[in-house]
Amino acid sequence: MKQSSKLRTLSHTDKEVKTLIDELGDINLESSHYLLLAAGSNRSAKKSFISHVEKKRGKLKEISLRSIITPDEQESFKNIDELLNYIGETEKNILFRHGDILAGEYTAFSYSTVRYATPQGRYFLSKISNSEKFFLIDMNDKDSIDRAMQRYAQAAVIFDQPNSLLGKLKQIRLNGHTFSNKRPSLTAE
Repeated sequence: MKQSSKLRTLSHTDKEVKTLIDELGDINLESSHYLLLAAGSNRSAKKSFISHVEKKRGKLKEISLRSIITPDEQESFKNIDELLNYIGETEKNILFRHGDILAGEYTAFSYSTVRYATPQGRYFLSKISNSEKFFLIDMNDKDSIDRAMQRYAQAAVIFDQPNSLLGKLKQIRLNGHTFSNKRPSLTAE
């Protein structure tokens, strides 16, 4: 387990993950938010984790960030505002899929040598900060967690692939593969 200021980072295999899930039922969202990051490529472990989170928090409204975040900053800002108006007071638990896009997956920031928050990502995080909602952002690349996300998130669970031969074979993709981002991660500092 690793702490970065207030970010609680766990591997999905850590025993503390059960404690984290149990704590989710007791969080106070008054004048605040709760942001949980699920990052990594182990889809089966992530699916199980999200299922346990739903048992504790209730049904998660699933939204793809690919339909919200675009390379055009102003369009993204407008989409984010419309999304938060759409969510309104009815939805309290939200699962954002494709969270890597907040780190510049398709916004021309992908190939920088240092990982910085995109303007779209910073705007998104600032807008959700006082929403009184529970957010879970699903990301395929654990290195998409930048400093801005670390400041706004309360916890991150990392879903690495198993180190066994079978686990490595599952990582091979022939069609439709998107290659992992090779920028240095903040956790390597």
